[in-house]
Amino acid sequence: MSLKKGIVIGIVAIVLYGIVGLPLVAEAQETYGSQLMNKPAGTEIVFDFIIARPLGIASLAMGSTLFIVSFPLAVLTGSTGDTAHALVAEPFNFTFVRGLGEY
Repeated sequence: MSLKKGIVIGIVAIVLYGIVGLPLVAEAQETYGSQLMNKPAGTEIVFDFIIARPLGIASLAMGSTLFIVSFPLAVLTGSTGDTAHALVAEPFNFTFVRGLGEY
């Protein structure tokens, strides 16, 4: 077999493999691509762990304090649920419920 014939057979094999394998790659990308895109990067995880979580704990402490101070007024206006959600539940969920690096 000559060198030219071997090169031609190799090119044909690569083209055929590309044509046959392309739909499988497209299907895998469609199925798993969105899952891979939603994963946080390492820098996002480090930033979240070092900066955002401690700030979340501080905001939870401040929100709890403000909720205790504003509780009598919230009872009078009937907005204790909204006040508790805004000042306590949201900082708690931000700090302890969501995954690292997910915003």
